[in-house]
Amino acid sequence: KDSRRRRDANTQDAMPEAGTMTLTVAEEEEEDEEGFHGHGHGSMEVLALPVALDRVGWGPFHWKFVVQCGLSWSCDMIEIALLSFLIPMVTSGPAALPSSTPSPGFLVGGVTFAGELLGSLLFGVVSDLKGRRIGYLASTALIALAGLLCAASQNVETLVALRFFVGLGLGGVTCAFTLLSEVVGSAHRGKRIILSMGLLWTAGGVFATGAAWALDALIPDPNWQWRALGEPLPPLKDTDKTGRRDADADALASFLLLVMVSAAPSVLLLILFPWLVESPRFHLGAGKREAAEKTVRKIALANRASAFPRNFRLREPSAPSSRGEGATIARVLFGEDLWPTTLILASLWLLNMGSYYGICFVTPIYFKAQHDNVYVAAFVSSVSEVPGILAVSWAADRVGRRGALIAGYSVCAVATALLSLSAYLPYAALVTSAVFSRASAMASIMALYLYTPEVYPTQARNAALGLGSACSRVAGILVSYLSFRSETLASAVAAIAVYAASGKGK
Repeated sequence: KDSRRRRDANTQDAMPEAGTMTLTVAEEEEEDEEGFHGHGHGSMEVLALPVALDRVGWGPFHWKFVVQCGLSWSCDMIEIALLSFLIPMVTSGPAALPSSTPSPGFLVGGVTFAGELLGSLLFGVVSDLKGRRIGYLASTALIALAGLLCAASQNVETLVALRFFVGLGLGGVTCAFTLLSEVVGSAHRGKRIILSMGLLWTAGGVFATGAAWALDALIPDPNWQWRALGEPLPPLKDTDKTGRRDADADALASFLLLVMVSAAPSVLLLILFPWLVESPRFHLGAGKREAAEKTVRKIALANRASAFPRNFRLREPSAPSSRGEGATIARVLFGEDLWPTTLILASLWLLNMGSYYGICFVTPIYFKAQHDNVYVAAFVSSVSEVPGILAVSWAADRVGRRGALIAGYSVCAVATALLSLSAYLPYAALVTSAVFSRASAMASIMALYLYTPEVYPTQARNAALGLGSACSRVAGILVSYLSFRSETLASAVAAIAVYAASGKGK
């Protein structure tokens, strides 16, 4: 009898796995779905959300979810890369739009980033208050609508106004990253997210470059563009003696199609939106435990996580959420404990994204001045991001987020400085420097995207990403002027030197 009492006491004192607890219930739980084989009837396991996400693992649900969220990043990069081709098209050449402004190129780029600046702040707060899913929908719809309307621009001023709203929508891309990171367990959050999102971002740049290249140089019959638009063929006075369109009309058609094709991925995201789930972390913070449990159960079923318990309950947050007011979120970001972190991260976002955008904008101009093929240069620059993404996906979980940032900034500063030495280095060395410069800049961005939300509580995570993104848009406004003020080699070299200095500053 004494031995049995000791065994019972030892059993009661046994500690459960961290983040879990098993409860015995009086009545048998109703089986919600088929396919769970964990604890049997009559018991319920209480799980902390991070533990639950770890136990559902990574599977088919996450691959599909990565496509939905990652395409949002592709849309961002498509619209940014579009500026490199759109600005020269509308400011000079056969497709130039009428303008009464002295610096139309800077205006198109700068206003786009100004819209992103406001959108980053707006959608960061909206998604923390109303949900990641709502922020995602609103921002994507704005990108698609304003992007398609850009094709109807009759002058630069109209295009600038519409590009502002495109930028406003692009500011909400952080909603997609936060949403994805909050449905992935910690074991997969580093490598998988960085690799998947980064590659889709790069795919957006390659897509934009390929579309511009095809519409400008690889279409053998210019009249197909007008048939694709559903327009009648132009009158005879706009054709040459062979009946083909003249160069001005062909360039205009290329402009129209390029803008429309660039907006197509956003339209695709709107079609896929009904299958997008809300973040279970947001639901828990909002007091909607049942909704969070439903999402976790859906993930477990899709991933065929057979070891996941049939009867489970998510543990309520240890502290009540303070998500009621935007002012409360600001107090979290700039509170006594986190304000130094917030200021440092804001500075890193400003310098890091300034270097990246600057390299993206000025590299095609730089190599065009020396090699006279802007599309090949842009394509090589875009593809060069892949090694950086692969490197940081490996390093983030081994040397840590800060270690990955330090390595990326160091390589970026050295490579960009070498890129500015066009008078002393051969062409092959300059191309190599460009590859390492853009690859390391992209790697640093991936590490920064991962590190930023991890240092803040749930209710302020997306706002923190929104603030960082806003700082990067300020950098975009500045580099739009540096990159597009002139298309000469001397101007490009001067701009590259500035971007190298910003890399050293980091």
